[in-house]
Amino acid sequence: MSRKSLDLTLEILKSLDRAHSREDILRAIMPRLNALGIEYIISAMIPLKRLPARTQKNYVILENTSDEWNRLYFSKGYMYADPIVQTTLSSTTGFHWSEVEPQGVIDPRSRQVMNEAGEFGLKDGFTVPLATLEEERGGLTFAGRQLDISPGQRGMLTLLASYVVGQTLLIDNGPSERRMGLTPRERESLQWVAEGKTDWEIGELMGISRHGVDFHLRSARMKLGCVSRTQAVAEGFRRGLIV
Repeated sequence: MSRKSLDLTLEILKSLDRAHSREDILRAIMPRLNALGIEYIISAMIPLKRLPARTQKNYVILENTSDEWNRLYFSKGYMYADPIVQTTLSSTTGFHWSEVEPQGVIDPRSRQVMNEAGEFGLKDGFTVPLATLEEERGGLTFAGRQLDISPGQRGMLTLLASYVVGQTLLIDNGPSERRMGLTPRERESLQWVAEGKTDWEIGELMGISRHGVDFHLRSARMKLGCVSRTQAVAEGFRRGLIV
């Protein structure tokens, strides 16, 4: 991540920390992301079983798309034909919509979803898959008519996605009663994650097993009130626990 992207990330994280509602969260992030072509944000958990439209809506965490698109999407059951949703379930890293499948390969029903999304300004997007500690799958999408995102900015958006979801859930559920400090081993393991190391590499560097690495990182996430490693890294940056 470039210095410019990191500075913007920290600026947004500080604004998010002052948010008290979903509207505050949107006000904190959207104006700062407009330069990247980002006009919309959509975040939701993904139910694995087919559910009625009214129930599917309960899985939405945060979004600012039009009411008309929301009604169309859920009334037609588009979640189960949406190629972005299906790719989110099978991916572990952020992906640009153009990477999903070449034009013409997606089946007609999925192509219909994408075409109609485009009519509502959702022509281009970058989606970050997310998972909770309970292994529930979901994601956050940054979308617009045409995105202009560099490789470094993809990293920035990945950090932001996890933090935005975590902050939204904290607002919905109320503040955590206790936030403990991290042990030196937890801080070290989180620092290595921030530098892009794998669990195996971190274990070699710290002289512990991969199971030990996972234990320290899970503990760090829980203490920081985070739902994923990526959010924990963002929270660590914000608090000055890692550099």
